[in-house]
Amino acid sequence: MDIQNVLLNLIVFALPIITVIYTFVGIRLLKQKVGEQFNYFSLLMFCAAIYVFGYFLSLNSQNIQMMIFARNFENLGVVFIPTLGILFISQFVRRKIPGQVKYLLFVVSGILWLVYITNPAHQLAFNWVKLITVNGFSVASTSKNIGYYLILAYYAIFILFSTIELIKVLINSKSPSLQKSYRFVLLSLQTSWIAVLVILMGFDKYIDPTPVVILFISAMIGLNEVKNDLFELEINRWKQTFWNIGEVAFLINADDEIICMNPVATLFFDGKKESVSEILRILNRGDHKRTPVKIKVREDIRWLYVNRNDFDIKRKLVSYMLVDFTDRHQAETALKESEEKHRLLITQMAQGLAVHEVIFDQSGNPVNFRYLDANDSYEKLTGMKREDIIGKTALEIIPEMDKSWIEKYGRVAMTGQPIHFEHYDKEVDKYFEVVAYSPRFKQFAVIISDITERRRAEQEIRYLSYHDYLTGLHNRRFYEEELGRLDIPENLPITLIMADVNGLKLINDSFGHVMGDELLKKAARLITTTVPENSIVARLGGDEFIVILPQTDIFQAVDLINDLKAKIANDKIGAVDISISFGYEIKEMEDQDIQEIYKRAEDDMYRHKLYESASIKNKTIELIMNTLYEKSSREMLHSRRVSELCKSIAGEMELSKDAVNQIGAAGLMHDIGKMGIDEKILNKEGRLNFEEWQEIQRHPEIGYRILSSSSEFSEMSKYVYEHHERWDGKGYPKKLKGEEISIQARIIGVADAYDAMTCDRTYRKGLSRTEAIYELRKNAGTQFDPEVTRTFIEKVLAKEFSLIPENPQTDR
Repeated sequence: MDIQNVLLNLIVFALPIITVIYTFVGIRLLKQKVGEQFNYFSLLMFCAAIYVFGYFLSLNSQNIQMMIFARNFENLGVVFIPTLGILFISQFVRRKIPGQVKYLLFVVSGILWLVYITNPAHQLAFNWVKLITVNGFSVASTSKNIGYYLILAYYAIFILFSTIELIKVLINSKSPSLQKSYRFVLLSLQTSWIAVLVILMGFDKYIDPTPVVILFISAMIGLNEVKNDLFELEINRWKQTFWNIGEVAFLINADDEIICMNPVATLFFDGKKESVSEILRILNRGDHKRTPVKIKVREDIRWLYVNRNDFDIKRKLVSYMLVDFTDRHQAETALKESEEKHRLLITQMAQGLAVHEVIFDQSGNPVNFRYLDANDSYEKLTGMKREDIIGKTALEIIPEMDKSWIEKYGRVAMTGQPIHFEHYDKEVDKYFEVVAYSPRFKQFAVIISDITERRRAEQEIRYLSYHDYLTGLHNRRFYEEELGRLDIPENLPITLIMADVNGLKLINDSFGHVMGDELLKKAARLITTTVPENSIVARLGGDEFIVILPQTDIFQAVDLINDLKAKIANDKIGAVDISISFGYEIKEMEDQDIQEIYKRAEDDMYRHKLYESASIKNKTIELIMNTLYEKSSREMLHSRRVSELCKSIAGEMELSKDAVNQIGAAGLMHDIGKMGIDEKILNKEGRLNFEEWQEIQRHPEIGYRILSSSSEFSEMSKYVYEHHERWDGKGYPKKLKGEEISIQARIIGVADAYDAMTCDRTYRKGLSRTEAIYELRKNAGTQFDPEVTRTFIEKVLAKEFSLIPENPQTDR
C-alpha cells in the first residue's frame, strides 16, 4: 500500500469538508467579543479555511499557472496564520498587545505574502516550482529559498511565543478549568515543531507535514474554542435568568470555581477571606425551604435560604441562588421572642387565663363551651387541673352550671364585645375579677384575678364604717341612716331608747381602760340579747347607746326597759356592779319630728342618770378603796393612821367638826390614786428607780380624777390632788407654793410624811419619834407648812404618844 497515495487521497477528499467547517466556525465566532475586543480566533479559522481551500485547488490544478495561482491563495492563509495565532494566544491568555505591534504583525504577514506572489520575479521564496502528477493529483516540486525559511522562522516565533505565554499562565492560574484549557492548547501547538523539524531536515520532499500540522492545530484550537463558545452560550443563558435578579446568584463548575456571578453576588463575595469551597460547604448545609444558613457579609450577619440546582449536568455546572431573608428572619426571631415573652407572661402571670371554644346548636344558640387551654395560675386559682379540663366541655366538668354563663360567654365569642364583672365562687371561697374577650370568632378567653383580699378588705372597711370596733354594734353613722330609712308611717309607733353606762370614767381611771372596755362590751351584749330581733342597736359614742324599735308602743317599751334593768341588776364585771341609765320617747304621729323624739329620749335618760350615776359612783369608790386595800394591807393601815392624824391636827387647829370629818375622810383616801399604779411597783422591795418614781408621782392626779367623778367626794378630791405639794413650791404635781396649797392638803402632807418616816421599809428601818420630829422641824418652812408642823409636834404628838406604836409596819 502506498502510504503517500492514501494520505493524499484522504487529504484531497477531506479538504472541502474541512474548509466548510473552518468557515462556519469562523463565521460563528466572528461576532463574539472577548473583553469587548474582536475575536481573532474567527480570523484564524478563516485563514485556515483559505489555506485548506487553496491547498485543495493546488492539488487539482491542471497546469503550472493554475497551481501558482492556487498556491498564492494558499499562502495567503499560511502567512497570516502566525500573525492571527499570536493575536489569538495573547487574547486567550489575556495579555494585552499594543496596537503598533498588531499593525507590525499584519505588515510582516503582508510582506511575506508579497514575497510569495512576486516569487517569479525574484525567486526569493522558491528557486523554481515544478508541477508533478501523483495518482491524478497535482503536487508542487520546489526548490526552497530564503523567503520560504523566513515564513518558517515566523511560524517558529509564533510557536515559541505561544508556548512561553501558555506556560506562564498555566503556572500562575489557580483555576483548574482554565489550566485544562491552557494545557490543551499548549500541547496542541507543540505538534508544530514536528513540521518545522521535518522541513529543516529536508524530509518534506517525501511528505509535506505543513497541511497536516495546520489542520491538526486548527482543529484542536477550534475544538477548544467551540467548546468554550458553547460554554459561553450556557453562561449567557444563565445570565439571562439570574443577572438582573435582586438576590445573590452565581454559577460554579465541578472544581468549585465560580464561573459567573451577578452584580449582587459580586458584592456578596467582596472581601471574603474564606475560599469558595469553604463558603460552598456552609451553603450546602442549608436548603431553599426549611434550613437557612448564616453568613457574614462585611460586618453584618445575613440569613440566607440556599436554592441549589444542576444547571448543566453534562458540564457539571451548578447554579446557586441565595435568598436573603435576614429582615424576615429577624422579624420572625423578634416574633418568636415576643411570643416567648407573651407565653412566659401568660404562663407566669398571677392572673388566671383560659381559652374556650363555644359550641352552638343547629339554631346558632350557644349551648356549651370547651376548654382549649389554661395557664398555671388558672389552675391554682380555680383548683381545676389542666389535664382534667383541656378538651372537655364546661357541662362535663360542672354539670350544674347555670346556662346564663354559657349565654353570656357565647355573646362575647359571637359579638367580640368584652365584658368585665366580679364573681364569688363558693366552691373555692374566693372572689374573682373576670374579664372575658374574644381572641377570635367563636372563641372567648377569660382572665381571672383573685380579689378576695381586696373584697374582704372592702367588706371590713364597710363593716368598720357602719360598726363600732369595740362592741361590734352599729355606729352613729349607721344609726342615722337607718333612722331616716325607718322613719316612715308603716313603722309607727317608733320607740327610741337611750342608754348610758354609769361610772365608766371612774372605772377607766381606777381599774384601767381594759376594765372599762369590758364594761362597755358587757352592756352591749345585755342590750342586744334583750331587745327584739328587728331592732337597731347602736353605740353613739363613749358610754351612750341607742335602740330603734319600729312598731313598738309605750307599753312594750316600758316592759323592755324593765327587762333590761332586771338583767343588769344581776350582772357584774368582776366586783364592779353594772349600772345603765335609760330614757325613752315614742313617735306616734307622722308629723312628729324624729330628731325631737331623739332629744326627748336623751333628756329622759339624763334625768335618770342624775341620781343613778351618783349612787353607783359612791359604790365604785368604796369598791376602789377595798380593792386597793386588798392589793396591799399595809396601804390600808397607813391610810387609817394618816386619817386619824389628820383629824387630830385639824381638831387642834380648831377647824369645824365637818371640816375635821372631811379631812379625816380625805386622809383615808389620800392614796386612792395608787389604784391606777402597777401593783409590782407598789409592792417592790427596795428603792424605786427613776421611771418607777415618776409613775408613783401620778397617783395624786389619778386620785383626783376618781374622786372628782362623784359629787360627794368632789371637794376632797382637791385635797388628795395637792397632798404632795411643798411649802417651797418644789412638790408635785402642780408645784403650788405656800398658802396656794389648801390647808387640808398641807395637813395631809405632814401626817403622811410622819407616818411614812416612822414606818419600816423593805430597804430601811423606820425612824424613831424623836428622829421623825427632828426631820419635821428641819423641813418646816421648806417641805411642810410651819404652823401645821408646830401644831402637830407640840400638840398632837405631845398628847398622843401613847396612842401611836413606836415602829408601826406599813408600805409606801
